[in-house]
Amino acid sequence: MSSQSEHAVIDGAGGAVEFLIRRMQRNQDFPALSETIRTLNRLSAASDKSTEHLADVIVRDYALTNKILKVVNSAFYAGFAGKVGTISRAIVVLGLEPIRSLAASLLLFEQFSTNNRADKVKALIGKSMFGALLARETAGDAGLQNREEAFLASMFHNLGELLVAYYLPDEDAAIEREVTVAEVAAAQAQLRVLGVTFEQLGIAIGKHWNFPHAITYSMKRLPRDKPRSPDSIEEHLRQIAAFANAVTERLAAGGALDDAPSRALLRRFADAVAFDDDRLEEVVANTRSEYRVLAEVLATSSAAPVALRALAGSRAAAEEVKGAGEELAELALPDEEAGTEPACVEPEPILLDGLQEATAILATGAELHEVAQVMLETLFRAFGLRRVALCLRDANRRQYVGRVGFGENIDRFLSTLRFGEKYEPDVFHVALAKKTDVHIEDLAIASTGHGIPAWYSRVSPTGSLLFLPLVVRDRPVGCIIAEHAAPRGLRIDSGTLRLVRALRNQLALGVQLRSKGSG
Repeated sequence: MSSQSEHAVIDGAGGAVEFLIRRMQRNQDFPALSETIRTLNRLSAASDKSTEHLADVIVRDYALTNKILKVVNSAFYAGFAGKVGTISRAIVVLGLEPIRSLAASLLLFEQFSTNNRADKVKALIGKSMFGALLARETAGDAGLQNREEAFLASMFHNLGELLVAYYLPDEDAAIEREVTVAEVAAAQAQLRVLGVTFEQLGIAIGKHWNFPHAITYSMKRLPRDKPRSPDSIEEHLRQIAAFANAVTERLAAGGALDDAPSRALLRRFADAVAFDDDRLEEVVANTRSEYRVLAEVLATSSAAPVALRALAGSRAAAEEVKGAGEELAELALPDEEAGTEPACVEPEPILLDGLQEATAILATGAELHEVAQVMLETLFRAFGLRRVALCLRDANRRQYVGRVGFGENIDRFLSTLRFGEKYEPDVFHVALAKKTDVHIEDLAIASTGHGIPAWYSRVSPTGSLLFLPLVVRDRPVGCIIAEHAAPRGLRIDSGTLRLVRALRNQLALGVQLRSKGSG
C-alpha cells in the first residue's frame, strides 16, 4: 500500500499487516472488492445524494444487483407490499442502511463462496451470515436503534480469519498445523506464521475499508471472564457481536441451547443481552428461519461443510439448505467476470419490471426524483449501459442541465452535461425540435461531421448512444441520454423500443404532474 491513508490502517502490527495486504492485493479481485466496500462505507445517510450514489454503486455489479433484489423480494423481507424491481425502489422502501449492510455482506458472501477451499471458507462465511442475523435479532431485544450496525458488527467480527483462509491458504494451513499438531494456542500460532493475529489483520482491513469505528472496535476479542457492563454503543455492539459469534459456534458444533455451556453464555453476556434461555430459543428459531430463506435465495452451498447443517435447525430444513447449494455453480459470480453484465441478458423482462414499478409508484404520488431513479436504473440494467442520465430544462438559465444518472464517472459526466436551449445544427437540438428519438450506433463515426455536438464528443468519443427527448404538452422539457461502451452495443428492436418509450412517457407524466402541483 502506497498512500499515507493506507499506511494509517496499520496499528500495533508494524509492517506485517502491510506485507499481508500487499500479498492479498496480488489477487485480482481484492482491489475491486476493497474499493466497492470502501465506497459503500463512505456513503452517509445524512447526505441528500447518498441514496442516488448507493444505487449507482450497486447496479454497476450485475450479479450483486440480482442477489439483492432476490433477497428483498423473498420472505426475508415479508411485509412489504408489491414486487421491488429496482435498487432505487428498494432503498426507498427499506431504507439506506438495510440495503447498504445487505450489499456489504453479500459482496463478502459472493466473493468467498466461490473459493477452492470450499469447506473451510464456506463454513466461515456461513457462520458469519448466521451470526449477523442473530446479532440483529439480539440488538432489537436489547433496544439498540441501529440493528443494521449490529448485523455488520457480527458479519465482520471474524474478518481477519476469513481473509487469511481465502487469500492466504498456505499460511492458513500452517496455522492449523501449529494448533492441531504442535498444540500451540491459536493467537500464538497466528503470530508465528503471519506476524500478526487474525484480530489485528481484520481491524486493519476494516479501517482500510472505511468501516466506522464501531464495526472495527467490535472485532476486538473480549476477555474470557464476564465483560464489563457496556458503557457505550460501541461496547454494546462489540459484546453482541461476540455473543452472536459464540452462540453460532456452539450451534455449528452441534451444541444445544438448553445445556450448561449455553446458559453460561447467557450469564456471561447478561449485561448486553436482554433475554433469558427461553427467549434465546425463540431468537435462534427466528434466525434459523431467516438463514434458510437466505440460503435458498442465494443458493448457499451449506451442504459442503456438515457443521453448518446444524444452523438450519431441523433435518428437513437442513435438506432445504442442501438442495439450495446444488444451484451454486449456476448462480455464483464468474471468476473472471464478477460484477459485469452477462452478454445474454434479455432487456425486455427488466424493462417490463421497471415499467410496472414506475407506473405503480407514480400512482402513489411519488416524487419525480424517485420515478427518474427507477426509470434510469431500469435502462442501465436492461442494456448494460456505460451510463445513462436525465437532463431537465432550466428555465432561468435557458439550458438543459444533467440532473441524475447512473454509471461510469457519473458525477463528472453530469457536471459537463449542459447545453443551451438556443437551436444549434446538431443531433441533440434537431431531436428536441422534432421530438424524435435518435439511436446512434457509432459515436466515433458520428462525431466526424454528422452532428454530434463537439463538447459531447470530447466527453464520450466512442460507443453508441440513444437520445430520448422528454416532451410535456408538446414542448421539450428535457432528455434522456443513454450510452453503451461498444459501437453497435445497443440492441434495440421494435419491442424493446416500445417499452423504452413507455418508460420515458411515465417520466414525462411525472414532470407534468409536478408542474401541475407547483402551478
